[in-house]
Amino acid sequence: MHALHKHLSQTLADKLVKRGVVVWYDGRGEFKEFVAELTGENVPATCQVDTIAIDGKAASLCVMQDSFFEAKFAVESIVSGDSSEPLLLYLPEKKRDDDTAVLMELEAGGERWEPQLKREARRVLKKQLGDGQIDGLLASPGIGYADIVGILAGGQGQGTSGSLLEVIYNAKDNATILASWLATDDEDSRITEKGAIPELRDLLSSRLGLELEDEFELEDARRKACRYVLLGEFRNDLKCDAPPSLNLVEQPTGKQLELVLAVAEELRETHSESYVTIADSIEQELHLKTQGIAPETLGKIDTFRFEEECLLEYVGQQIETGNFQAALEIVEHRRLSFWALNRLQRQEQWQAYSLAAQLGLAVTDVSAQLPDAKKTAVHWVEGYSAEKGWYRVDLLHRRLESALSAMTDTIVSEKVIHRVRKDYEKLLNRMTGGFIAAFKDSDWSLPGVMHQTEVYSREVQTTGEPVCFILVDALRYEMGVELKGLLEVAEQLSLEPAIAAIPTITPIGMAALMPGADESFSVVESGKDLGAKIENSVSGSLNDRRKVWKGRVPDVVDLELDKVLSHSPSQLKKRIAAAPLVVVRSIEIDAMGEGGNTFLARQVMDTAINNVARAIKRLSLMGISKFVVAADHGHLFIHERDESERIDKPGGEQVSLHRRCWAGRGGATAPGTVRVSAEQLGYDSDLDFVFPASNSVFKAGGDLAYYHGGLSLQELLIPVLSIRMPSVAKEATSDIDITLSKIPEKIANRIVTFGISAGNSLFSQDDFSVRPVLLSAGQHVGHVGMVLDAEHEQLTHCVRMKPGTKCTVGVQLLNDSVTSVEIVVLDPETDRILAKSNKIPVKLGI
Repeated sequence: MHALHKHLSQTLADKLVKRGVVVWYDGRGEFKEFVAELTGENVPATCQVDTIAIDGKAASLCVMQDSFFEAKFAVESIVSGDSSEPLLLYLPEKKRDDDTAVLMELEAGGERWEPQLKREARRVLKKQLGDGQIDGLLASPGIGYADIVGILAGGQGQGTSGSLLEVIYNAKDNATILASWLATDDEDSRITEKGAIPELRDLLSSRLGLELEDEFELEDARRKACRYVLLGEFRNDLKCDAPPSLNLVEQPTGKQLELVLAVAEELRETHSESYVTIADSIEQELHLKTQGIAPETLGKIDTFRFEEECLLEYVGQQIETGNFQAALEIVEHRRLSFWALNRLQRQEQWQAYSLAAQLGLAVTDVSAQLPDAKKTAVHWVEGYSAEKGWYRVDLLHRRLESALSAMTDTIVSEKVIHRVRKDYEKLLNRMTGGFIAAFKDSDWSLPGVMHQTEVYSREVQTTGEPVCFILVDALRYEMGVELKGLLEVAEQLSLEPAIAAIPTITPIGMAALMPGADESFSVVESGKDLGAKIENSVSGSLNDRRKVWKGRVPDVVDLELDKVLSHSPSQLKKRIAAAPLVVVRSIEIDAMGEGGNTFLARQVMDTAINNVARAIKRLSLMGISKFVVAADHGHLFIHERDESERIDKPGGEQVSLHRRCWAGRGGATAPGTVRVSAEQLGYDSDLDFVFPASNSVFKAGGDLAYYHGGLSLQELLIPVLSIRMPSVAKEATSDIDITLSKIPEKIANRIVTFGISAGNSLFSQDDFSVRPVLLSAGQHVGHVGMVLDAEHEQLTHCVRMKPGTKCTVGVQLLNDSVTSVEIVVLDPETDRILAKSNKIPVKLGI
């Protein structure tokens, strides 16, 4: 208990011991809070006798209400000798009348006490403050019991500063006090009532450096102080001379500047809404946006809104001119500034420019690494698929286009996006042309590189344990890299490139992954199109391939990815029970790409990768340990071309025509194309194949953004992931409770923000990761785009936290077609649900 309480308790206890009865007149009601402390509750509202403890000794307490006579009768049994406890009779807001003192006998037998709060407070404060400080504090008529308690508590056992402002704002440091005062006038009346204006003036003058008149209005002083603080921070942060118009406001230095900077930061962190109003008002008043301040001189702090806007525009200019590193450095330092976070849609812009700058850097780097004509095709494959290989340009390009397709406000400069798109497409043309030339020089052979027809026999065909073979239509190599990053919980995990069967279309690639393809595989004419021949079986459709699977692995179970994710655990377990091989088919990437809706396809591609990872984790809980993931082919997905850019068909006897491949007999090999016979590819067929030698397309149907069938590394190189999941499901990675907060009632834009709180751990204080996602009908439709107050693990879409902390997460909705979603926080290792919201309706544009 505080020192004033102890002092009053000891004083009362001494009087009660000596006299037995104390009649306490509290004429101004100054000590009601002390009496409430004695009872542990409020001051009693009825005239009754209660037993309390005063300085550790039992005593009876009676609080008079309206009548002196009622109080006298209430305590009569105690003073008549029936009780051994001393008596305290408290009379709040009552003064003794000497002529008609009803309690005269009690006073005569005991003691009458009429203390004054300020006198008693002085006795306590003298132990910590000088007389001058005490006089200043107690001079105010408005100071009360709670204020004295607050002043004493401020010392925390080390002496008090005697600050009324500390009491009013319940704060110890000057930055917090000043920021609270600048943010709102809510406590102005208390400052006046408690007589704290002189203390405020002294704080503003001596500590902050702002001189004020002897007589000033608080609101006037607040406006001046806001301008002084924000301009002080802004000018200190500038790398150039401030505009002359700002020189009318004095610039703080030394310790005063340190406090100014601390106050500005406290305003942003603790009073963000008020800060926005204050800063915008000053910016408009002084026309800061039109002062001609160069963006490169704006320093490290965004004091005003125009700085963030100016810098984002400047980042775009840097990207346009090819200064990608400079642009990226600005993004890394400023994308999480106050103003960039104040409007979450701005994060979309910063993220897009960040990805654009990263892509520009990667394109520049890879362009310098491409091999010359002396290198073989194997060198190209190795360069593309190395640990930090050339595939990263495709990964970054996909992420950029995905981010652009999911943006709420598409205000990113078209010039910026045009620049990096053109650089990327130019690089792809170089890569495709260079690789095809080397591939041709190598007689269409890639020694030492796994062929698609070998995947089943090398990776899948096993005995003694069930295997899950996941066939992902159009999963290109860079997507396999991202999928690998989502499966770090695996006990064994490898990623290897394989060369897809040519041409790189679905009927050929899917057939090349079937049993027996390693021993006998050809591409032949099948009806009016192409088919794959394995021994004597020709397959051109999914039903044909299913018959081959059943013929070679009779007990195979064939499932669609959607069913793996949507079936209940019991349904799923029943379907795969005792199956030696489970084939899971995912067609989302190719179906959306071929569907012609480029905008939606960009969004779905990211979700498909996550859904494959979720399916693996789900099936591992059903007892399957061994997984293999492969694709039929990759794809090219670039900005849509003009119809005039299509190239003529070869002519001759056409068997099949795709945008990236012609198959038939005869015809012309036009400039910009390359011809290869089936025999050269090892096929038992008389067909010829003609491919564009760049990223062009034939005059065939389909859109001009997404396509496959050709010989580019992006189409031809597929990922093969071999995965062994834990044989026994791991326990939760931590014992920490995860809770969600600030969950939106509806989703009206594509950035969904909410809070995550991590409880304290009984066993560990180590960092841990969680994966927040958006799910709709069990499907992954959104992952983390931004994180505040925690670490964002971008490759795995995880959030790294410490026990006992909170963070704010922005999850990007990647599928516009859903009508509702659930916010789900998953354990990245087990996919166990740690926290989950109810269904939230999606109403974009509202």
